[in-house]
Amino acid sequence: MAMEKTNKHGLYIALSILMAIMLWIYVGYIDSNEGTYTIRNVPVVFTGEDVLAERGLMITDGANQTINLSVRTTWSTVLKLSANTMSVVVDVSGIENPGPYSTGYRTVYPAGVSSNSVSITGSTVQNIEYTVARRTQRVVEVKGIFNGDVADGFQQGEFSFAPASVQVEGEEDAVNQVDYALVTLNRDDPLNETFTGEMPFQLIGFDGKPLDTEHLNLETDVSTVQVTLPVVKLKEVELKVDLLPGGGATADNAEVDIEPSTITISGSEEDLATKSEIILGQIDLSQVFSQETYTFDIPLEAGLNNVSGVTQATVTVKITGLATRTLEVDNIQFINTPDGCTPEKVTLSCQVQIRGQQDAVDAVIPSQLRIVADLSNAGRGNQTVDAKVYLDGSSDVGVVGEYKIVVNVKRN
Repeated sequence: MAMEKTNKHGLYIALSILMAIMLWIYVGYIDSNEGTYTIRNVPVVFTGEDVLAERGLMITDGANQTINLSVRTTWSTVLKLSANTMSVVVDVSGIENPGPYSTGYRTVYPAGVSSNSVSITGSTVQNIEYTVARRTQRVVEVKGIFNGDVADGFQQGEFSFAPASVQVEGEEDAVNQVDYALVTLNRDDPLNETFTGEMPFQLIGFDGKPLDTEHLNLETDVSTVQVTLPVVKLKEVELKVDLLPGGGATADNAEVDIEPSTITISGSEEDLATKSEIILGQIDLSQVFSQETYTFDIPLEAGLNNVSGVTQATVTVKITGLATRTLEVDNIQFINTPDGCTPEKVTLSCQVQIRGQQDAVDAVIPSQLRIVADLSNAGRGNQTVDAKVYLDGSSDVGVVGEYKIVVNVKRN
């Protein structure tokens, strides 16, 4: 029984050796005989494109193409050949002008395969056809469009971009089709704060339609831009003026009409939190006789914007409930007379208007009024100078208006 097992084991070994010898002989026979094979989709590689770029040229049509090659070689060699391991190379470094070209090529084999071991018996094309065009570049503006809504009580501002423009490079005819770069911001939920983010863009043609940049072989210096879309809060605020009491009048005696009475402003929630009014300026009631109209610029702090667009307000002030009276005053005095000079009155008296409650106004006499002219800035000779009128002995009545007198300043 043991002898029988030993004989079977020896038989298996002998058969294995025989099959190995036969396989070795077959492979050797196959490898020693060449066959014809087709290698498909062999890529076309262009060299010397850097030289073209220096000349302001570039390859357009035919830049990305493949060909099929028929080769005659051994089985072991063809196993090393594929579209991933070989290529055909076209040298374009000698081209100096744009135009269509048809150029021969050389075949590059993978490492370990000698060109002597492979014969090219045929190909899809004999020459590689391609087009060389003038290369140019142009800077175009970045624009934005917002597809969405802002929340109630908020307002959308204007897009800003960094960079604000992009450089487009490629074939001259293709580059000249580009009008601008467009960023599209799509939002389903309403915005209630400023949007900031890095976003891609599309190149838009002069017909307003997106361009196929891959087909046109266009390149840009950046692929994204930093986008900011301000979203600010809106608030309606009241316009007011500060009334300075004078001429016997206080704020209680003044009727004030402001047009417009309010404006809408925008800003951050923090800036608007305590902003309920805008003070246009001050009005001295001593300069308001019965009714005066003033024009004020509407001031705003940094960070706030006037959404209404109105930059000026008209303020009308009317004095009510007071009596006025005009007195002729000849009590004219001078102060701060220049050294070595003597002032001489040219104006001998002035008509001075006073205002207050009727009883108080009726009780004032001219001698209570004095006109004082400050000569500290006066020159020599006849001149008009500002004067201030003082009313002594009455706190319920005030002087209305501004006054000037003429004085002759003489040297001693």
